[in-house]
Amino acid sequence: KSGGGWRKTDRHYPMAMALSFLHSIALFLVTCGDLCLSFGPLLHPRPVVVVGKIIIDEYGAPDQAQDDGSPMASRNVNVGGGGPQAAFGAAAALAILSHDDQDPPSPQPITLIGPVGQDDWTEREESELRATLEPAVRNIHLLKGESLRTPRIQIWHDKDQSVEWKPLNNSFGPLGAQELWRGPTASDFLDALVDDEECVTCHVILEGGAKSPGDGEDSVFLMDPTVRERIKFLGVEPVVFASATTSGRVEGSDIVSCKSRLDRISPLEFVSPDNLFFRDTDMKCWRGVEVAVRDGPRGSLVIESDGTKVMRVPAAKLTTVDGKPVNPTGAGNAYAAAFSACRGSGASIIDSACIATAVGAIVCQFEHLPPWSVSVRSRIREAAIEVSNNVVEEVKG
Repeated sequence: KSGGGWRKTDRHYPMAMALSFLHSIALFLVTCGDLCLSFGPLLHPRPVVVVGKIIIDEYGAPDQAQDDGSPMASRNVNVGGGGPQAAFGAAAALAILSHDDQDPPSPQPITLIGPVGQDDWTEREESELRATLEPAVRNIHLLKGESLRTPRIQIWHDKDQSVEWKPLNNSFGPLGAQELWRGPTASDFLDALVDDEECVTCHVILEGGAKSPGDGEDSVFLMDPTVRERIKFLGVEPVVFASATTSGRVEGSDIVSCKSRLDRISPLEFVSPDNLFFRDTDMKCWRGVEVAVRDGPRGSLVIESDGTKVMRVPAAKLTTVDGKPVNPTGAGNAYAAAFSACRGSGASIIDSACIATAVGAIVCQFEHLPPWSVSVRSRIREAAIEVSNNVVEEVKG
């Protein structure tokens, strides 16, 4: 030691450097707080490609629809459909995993692939989608269907926050979703990849019903071997609606159709059905894949791929004034994509569930997509830790 420091030629110098390095790590862990300790080591996030739908949501009862030329946020119109919400969810999850403390956080390596109808998709709608989502994601790849309409719905919620909706302007017929949702093609997917060499996590919102728009062709690209070579982790959110003719339960034909579509794109690593679909299926049919059953305000049920461990994950508490969601639309989409993003980057199944739950809760708290800010990221982190302290694990024989 000389002059209060260590000389490089001193035999104690390597030990001093090692101690200094360990001290720096300790300070870093303390600075990061509980999340570093609760949610494992820092990970190198794998890029995520979200393949989802884009729908223009007009909120309010059917007689309240209006378009006076004002911005979407002021007239209660949102670019929804699940795709943008899922992309935001995946980005938020990766920001948590990478401990991105910048304000605002950096854009994450997320690509959204979504179809829109060129016939009525406006510059205003595209600019507002990009202004909202581009701060969070790396790439928005819109597939513009020539002479087709972008699906549009009137949407409202009952007192239990159950969704009611109806299509507008025949936009779910042959000139809209019926034709528009037959993609993407394998070429569309490969063209959207930013790096020719990268392997990605892919999260897909899949139409599952027997009579769903697109006739099930929105998953055909996943059967292409070149596409599958590029996908390291595949997560799927199947969309199946309950039927009014079956007392709020999913029809048997829709269950059979959805399971068939999932089987034909097998193998996949993760699937996130909602409880309405899951409760009418045989548990044995889910063996070999991780399952996260979305159940709204009751949280989720997470099942390991061999079926031996089931985790009941509670919903995160909302920080709204009355503790109720401002807008629950899209929260399940954000949850499922966040789960895929976490698992695809190597996070544990329980950490993935906690982070995804927190992301879904945050989406509930804003009229439109949450702002991409350090305060939102911090709230997600806090909620994830809160949820992790209340998970209940059950081991099955």
